[in-house]
Amino acid sequence: MNRKLIYWLCQILGWGLYLVFLLGMMTIFSGQESLNTSSIILQFLVFASLILYSHLFRIYIKRKKWIDLNVTRLIPRAIIGVLILSTIVQATIHLIIYHLIPLTGITPFSWSGFAAYVFNVFIVLILWSAIYFAIKFIEKNRKTELEKLELKTALQEAELMVLKNQINPHFLFNALNNIRSLILIEPEKARKMVTHISDLLRYSIQFNASEKVDLKDEIEIVKDYLELESIQYANRLNYSFEIDPPTETISIPPMAIQLLVENAIKHGLSVQKHGGTILIKTRLKEDSLHIDVINSGEMKGDPKREGIGLKNLVERMKILFGPFAEFKLENTADQTVTASLKIPKA
Repeated sequence: MNRKLIYWLCQILGWGLYLVFLLGMMTIFSGQESLNTSSIILQFLVFASLILYSHLFRIYIKRKKWIDLNVTRLIPRAIIGVLILSTIVQATIHLIIYHLIPLTGITPFSWSGFAAYVFNVFIVLILWSAIYFAIKFIEKNRKTELEKLELKTALQEAELMVLKNQINPHFLFNALNNIRSLILIEPEKARKMVTHISDLLRYSIQFNASEKVDLKDEIEIVKDYLELESIQYANRLNYSFEIDPPTETISIPPMAIQLLVENAIKHGLSVQKHGGTILIKTRLKEDSLHIDVINSGEMKGDPKREGIGLKNLVERMKILFGPFAEFKLENTADQTVTASLKIPKA
C-alpha cells in the first residue's frame, strides 16, 4: 500500500478516535443533552484543526531534519514545537467559534479557559509526536540495518570474486611451468598438456561468474587435470574415483576438488620418489556432502599452513556456507593424507 495513503488513513483514524473520545466524555460528564449542534460542530472543528496542524508540523519536522537529531537535541525542540503548535491550534479554534462563525451555547472566552484548552491539546500532540518519532526511528533503524546487511553482502560478493580471481592465475602459473619443462624434451606430451589446459581454462572462465557448480561438472575437470598431471608424472601417478551417484547434482564451489587434488600432488606425491596414488571419494551423510581426497604419503609440519589455493577455498566456504561447512587436512591410516570437505546439502 502507498505510504502516503497509509499516513492519511492513520491520521484520520487516530484523530477520529480522539473525536469519539471527546464526544464520549461529554456524554458521560454532561449528559446527552450536551450533544447539541454547537458542541458537535466544535468537536469536529477540533478534529479538523488537529489533522491540519499535525500535518503541517510533520512537514516542518521533515524540512528541519529533526529525525537525524539525537534524543538530547530532539526532545527540547519537540516540546517547544508542540507548545507553540497547541497555542496556534487553540487560537485558530477560538478565532472561528467566537468571531468568524460564532457558536451559540458555548462558554464565554477567558484566558484561563484558553490556557486549559492549550494544555489539553499539548498533551494530545505530545502523544502524537511520540508515536510519530517512534515510528520514524524504527524505520530509520530498520533502514540502517538493511543498508548494513546490503553492504556486508556486497563486501562478501567482492571478497568472493577476489578470491576466485586469485585462484585462476595461481593454477595457470603451475600449469604453464609444467608445459615449459616439457616443450623441448617431449613436445608431444606438451601438446597434450596444452589441450588439457585449454579444457581447464574453458571451465574456469565458464564458471568464474558462478558461486557454485554441480559436482559432476567439477569431477570432469578434475579428470582433465589428473590426465594433465599424469603426463608429467608418467607412471608415478595413479588415481581413482568413488563418486556416490546422488552427490553428482549437489552444488559446490568451482575448482574446490581440483584445488584439493592439486594440493595432494604438489605437497604429497611430488615429494615421493616413486610417486603414489590419489583417491577422490564423495558421499552423502546426514544431509551433508562429504568429499575426501586421499593421497599416499605423510604430511609433515603444521597442517594449518596451507597454500594460497586452500586458504582461498576455506574463505570461499565461509562466505558461501558460513559455519556449516568444514575443511580438514590430516594424516590418516596406512600412510595417507586426507583432505576433507563437508558442505551442507542445498
